[in-house]
Amino acid sequence: MTLRIRQLHLSFAAEVEGLDLSAPLAETTIAELTEAIDQYGVLVFAEQTLDDAAQIAFANRFGPPERFVLTYRKDFAPRLSRPEMVDVSNLDPATGAPQGADARFRMINLGNRLWHTDSSFRAPCGALSMLFAHAVPPAGGETEFVDTVTAYYALPPATQAALDGLIAEHSLMHSRAMLGFDDFSAEERAALPAARHPVVRTCPRTGRKSLYLASHASHIVGMPVPEGRLMLLELIEAATRPDRIYRHAWRVGDLVLWDNRRTLHRGLAFDERFARDLRRVTTSDQAAA
Repeated sequence: MTLRIRQLHLSFAAEVEGLDLSAPLAETTIAELTEAIDQYGVLVFAEQTLDDAAQIAFANRFGPPERFVLTYRKDFAPRLSRPEMVDVSNLDPATGAPQGADARFRMINLGNRLWHTDSSFRAPCGALSMLFAHAVPPAGGETEFVDTVTAYYALPPATQAALDGLIAEHSLMHSRAMLGFDDFSAEERAALPAARHPVVRTCPRTGRKSLYLASHASHIVGMPVPEGRLMLLELIEAATRPDRIYRHAWRVGDLVLWDNRRTLHRGLAFDERFARDLRRVTTSDQAAA
């Protein structure tokens, strides 16, 4: 089949129309979707009907899903039973109601309000994320995306040359510490050691380069920490100019797929008296392992 695609932003992001992700998809369709991911970075699929098993099955067509690492904490009982599912909600695992402002899991998820790319603190890092909306608040809670391919090629040639070969160290503990949160168990810290990745990545299929940045990026290896952090902050600021942002307003039944290796994203605030139930599966970038 030939995909029906409607571009959503001048430089990236598109909606794929008329595709039922709960149905078995032909290899040719998966190949077309892979090409579309390479071209647009972010794909939106509206009006989907997916349970957790169907969402995981769809993700499996693109690579092995990661496992949710925070289950290493012995006193943590996840709301979702499948270890491939990341709970991007404000719901209490015991009651199903919106959590209080000081709930530990809410504090962990609050870091999603920072510009980041999923699982850059892992090795191998995250590849494709697929986030599906089960419940959304009446206002707010949008997700913003930027394309770091566009951001890289907008840099002056001298800056591009200066970034060549640089390695950044990424840590979940670093991004959460930026918000004053450090309540991680010894098991979680052991399961989540820092990971190192190039600041500039090259897509093996297209040859295009992208900035690989995140709030998880603590410092640049071999550079004084203050100078490295300033460089990372300046790159994120340049990449996230307002005219480069695609803002997705969630509807129940939306599945948004993005390539973490060439995008940044962040969630926006909403009235947390209302339920927001989004569930994510992220594939592992095994090719980079």
